Amino acid sequence: MRKVKLKQILLLILRTLLIICIVTAFSRPAIRGYLGGFFGAGHANTTVVLLVDNSASMSRRSGEGSYIDQAKKAVSEISTVIDEGDEAVVIPLASIEKGKVYPPLHTLQDIRKAIADFHVADAPAKMEDGLRIASSVLASSHNINKEIYLISDGQFRNYSFAKPGANDTLQHLRLFDDQTKIFVSDIGAAEKISVRNLSIDSLIPTTTIYEPGRPVEFTLHIHNTGEVPSSETTVLSLFINDERVAQRTINTLPPQKSEKVTISALPRSSGFISVRAELEDDALAFDNKRFVSLWIPIKRHIGIFTAHEVDAQFITLALEQSLSDNKDAPYSVEFHRVEELRMLPSLQAQLDAIFIECGSDKLDLLDIVALKNYITSGRGASMFMLDGIDLQNFNATVSTTLSIPRIESKEGTASGLTAYASISQIDYAHPFFAGMFEEGTGALSARGIESPKIFEYYRVARGGIPLIQLSSGTSFLSQYSLGKGELLLYSIPPSLIYSDFPRKAIFLPLIRRTAAYLSSLASRDENADAQHLTDQAFDLTLPLLSNEQSGRKLILKTPDGSAERIESFTSAGRTRVHIDNATKAGVYHIYKDMETSEPIATFAVNIRTDESDLKQASRDEADSAIAKLSAQPFQSLTHLDISKTNLAETVKQSRFGVELWQSFLLASIVLAIAEMLVAREAKKQAST
Repeated sequence: MRKVKLKQILLLILRTLLIICIVTAFSRPAIRGYLGGFFGAGHANTTVVLLVDNSASMSRRSGEGSYIDQAKKAVSEISTVIDEGDEAVVIPLASIEKGKVYPPLHTLQDIRKAIADFHVADAPAKMEDGLRIASSVLASSHNINKEIYLISDGQFRNYSFAKPGANDTLQHLRLFDDQTKIFVSDIGAAEKISVRNLSIDSLIPTTTIYEPGRPVEFTLHIHNTGEVPSSETTVLSLFINDERVAQRTINTLPPQKSEKVTISALPRSSGFISVRAELEDDALAFDNKRFVSLWIPIKRHIGIFTAHEVDAQFITLALEQSLSDNKDAPYSVEFHRVEELRMLPSLQAQLDAIFIECGSDKLDLLDIVALKNYITSGRGASMFMLDGIDLQNFNATVSTTLSIPRIESKEGTASGLTAYASISQIDYAHPFFAGMFEEGTGALSARGIESPKIFEYYRVARGGIPLIQLSSGTSFLSQYSLGKGELLLYSIPPSLIYSDFPRKAIFLPLIRRTAAYLSSLASRDENADAQHLTDQAFDLTLPLLSNEQSGRKLILKTPDGSAERIESFTSAGRTRVHIDNATKAGVYHIYKDMETSEPIATFAVNIRTDESDLKQASRDEADSAIAKLSAQPFQSLTHLDISKTNLAETVKQSRFGVELWQSFLLASIVLAIAEMLVAREAKKQAST
């Protein structure tokens, strides 16, 4: 009986140990360091997330080569500690695609291939997005070891994570548990090299009216992001359609200072043109270029609404006259009767601007309302006062409907040839007159302006912007803003009835500038002032496809020459396309199809200016930003100095050594066999 009791105790011990070993095996215990070598070979399985900064600033070079090459070398060395059973996810921080799944890689060959495919992107690093993807990857991993390797140039801007919302708690901010190790390596952190770097922060066309044969002026902001002053001989070049058309020298610029410079050039073609400003090479090459796209119409279509075409003969001659023997006239004219103003909704697609002559014929309310809708939609119109206007009717209908000042009276007489008014003041600062007159001060003659003799004119009540004023104090030419558009009002006819205006040298340029200024409104849309960036999606309006149905397939050609298909859609009566893959800086072109040689739209995309900021985050700043995301803030962080440290050895020493589940599973099997043998023997003894 004593032996039976002993075997029963032994069975109890074996069965208890068996249960303990099975439970322990399923809990996958591990031993830190190399003590686990007594229990089995290898180490605990690991999930590694490699976050590699491939932003534009990683193109910077040092004595060890470019930063991106140093990053590739570091990641390649880290990958040597990845063994069978481990998995690695490689994420390029500047090329993160929304919704993309980054699959785990299990072989050293696949990991190194992913690293080799890395290239510097024309975009900043999305470090916070990368860390959130890493959190998602590690949350679905069952491996004991969870490691994140953050390899970047340590730009301060990269650690400016989004501030928590009002409903966020500390727990919501934490992305990583206490099993996650975070390794940070800032390339170039140990270097104390002063660099010279100028960047072009903006390239803005300041010319508001684009005409063939006239120069275009640009304003640029140059910023010294380096630690030393710029050179006195730094050259800024301007390219139009890849042809250098202008140059100028940039003055010495102190560190962290900016300067505004202007440069102008004469485009040698019309249509869509690509403009690029470029500085000489320095520490960073990507910020030495800035792009913009312009549209210079080859020909503008002007509609003249008049009761009698003879009243507009001088306007027609001014617009249809070519200023060069080798070029066609930049304007084409088509006549319409005044009562056809009500047809503007169907005509506006073929007209860039309109001229209206108001005379003795009364305007119908339908025509005035159509004119108002045309202007307020963003178009331009010019109105000339002819002889015989019914002032009372004009004020009650035209002035009231268009919300413009009323005509107070008609001044002067045709017989008073010795008493006349003349131009006394011009608002030269207004964009309407940009580049139109010679430089000068004082009298009009100093700018080469000869005033017409105006014997009769209409006195218009004050209002709007008086562009040209007469010696009598009333306005000769005024501008009125109606909604998104503009109305220019002349107080005299464009004929010899009230003045000798058509005989003066100022007549032709003034009429042509009126047509150009008003036409520029038609081509001006929401694309004009948009600053598109390589890391943002956006919608683009296609004015030349105003009546297209949604779903049309178009061709998008990138700056590097590749092409892809995009689909149009209609919104608010406009044809648009959605652009979410313009990730390379430069000018893009959209075509109707592969066979079309002329684009229907162009747009420029640039890199964020703060990517040029070379300021590095201190170790404390970087640690504080990352620590907020971890359950064990500073205990989870390890800094790797890739210039001095054997990365593979550092990684091995930081890991948990060996998983013991296999040893406990083996022990469970041994205990199960022993329990079975002891139980059989005990059964025999009990039966005897």
